[in-house]
Amino acid sequence: MAQNSLSTKVDNEQMLERFLSYVKIESQSVDEPSMTSFPMTEGQKRIAQYIYDEVRAFGGKGVKVTLSDDYYVYIDIPANIKRAVPSILFMAHTDVTPEAPGVGIKPTIHRNYDGGDLILPGGITLSPNIPQGSHLKDLIGKTIITSDGSTLLGADDKSGCAILVSMVENIINNPDFKHGRVMVALTQNEDIGKAAVRYDRTVFGDKPDIVIDIDGQTFDRYSIANFSAIGQSYYFKGNQAHSSEGKKNRYADALTAASYFIGLVPPEMSPSATEGLEGYIHCYSMTHPITANKDTIKTDYVVKVRLRYFDQEEGAYQRKIMDYNLKKVQAAFPFVEAKKTDDLMQYENIAYSMPDYVPDLVKKAAHDAGMEMEEKYTRAGTTSAMMVALHPEDMPGGPDFYSGQNAVHSPYEWCCIEELIQLTKAVENMITEVANMPKTK
Repeated sequence: MAQNSLSTKVDNEQMLERFLSYVKIESQSVDEPSMTSFPMTEGQKRIAQYIYDEVRAFGGKGVKVTLSDDYYVYIDIPANIKRAVPSILFMAHTDVTPEAPGVGIKPTIHRNYDGGDLILPGGITLSPNIPQGSHLKDLIGKTIITSDGSTLLGADDKSGCAILVSMVENIINNPDFKHGRVMVALTQNEDIGKAAVRYDRTVFGDKPDIVIDIDGQTFDRYSIANFSAIGQSYYFKGNQAHSSEGKKNRYADALTAASYFIGLVPPEMSPSATEGLEGYIHCYSMTHPITANKDTIKTDYVVKVRLRYFDQEEGAYQRKIMDYNLKKVQAAFPFVEAKKTDDLMQYENIAYSMPDYVPDLVKKAAHDAGMEMEEKYTRAGTTSAMMVALHPEDMPGGPDFYSGQNAVHSPYEWCCIEELIQLTKAVENMITEVANMPKTK
């Protein structure tokens, strides 16, 4: 294979400056039922505008940068080789989770890390001897970034954004670097499960051949499969009547009916009873419904259910169980109107549509960057999994690749600048490998 390298690259200090500029913009997404179906905070708008302006300033022949009305950033770098090779789309997200404090973020730099405890001003200690900091022992002498310990940092997934923007800058600054078509999508609202909701496939036009999600949390693993996820809602409509004449008055006891429905789920299929490749059924919420006028309907109940599975046959079996349980409730409580009101595919298993060659491609690219990674199955979802669920005709499944984020969704969150540089190299290695592959139909 001919040498295909980048002569000028983003260095550690440039990466540090870029990452810090991102995390200082407070871009928490908000998951509030009272807000619009696709809520957008001012911080989310600012980070998208900032990155859009930054990438546009790079220039680059034929490079197209788009900021959508929903504040997705799309970057399209045309191929500079004549032969047909697969196109590749990289993804990350600009929002950060609302599940931890995210206002007043003060990134703290720890240069030349000595291997000991990091005592943060906010009153917590990040140690290599606790799960949140176990990877620190591999990074002695490196530059570690934390928050001050009172908020999250935002490395999930601004580390992924920093990696991909650095990759784009490196490619633009090295026009002799050979590559096929490279696309980048930086999405919004990933941390509230809506990254795919406003994705606009018309921006890129064509379906990418390869998708890589730069949002992983495990330094020595990359995800090649994840749960398929379905969200279900069941409505139990009751009425008010004196219980002593319940049968005569056709008393609809929605509380008992909803509780009975939940109790019919086999205990061995609950989240606490499953692991590995075992799926589960999780009845996680039972609340009174709210009217458009925000009035509570106290006679009625809504039960929300999560179905999670790796195997499609297991998913079909879970659906049958829930359908059977609903019929059993309807028979046992004939005065209660019990019905399923929602059945939403939230994310799909990336393994079903991922090209066979992609896992080996990812593993080799990481190896050539000095990172040994093994495959894993993720008991969760990813941006790619959300995309496949909502846009199955437009998007193949893609692995979730480490982005340098650690101890996410917590004040312990941290990342390492040297790893971000190394991961940028791994991403560039993927592009080089793809540039030497034939395009298949």
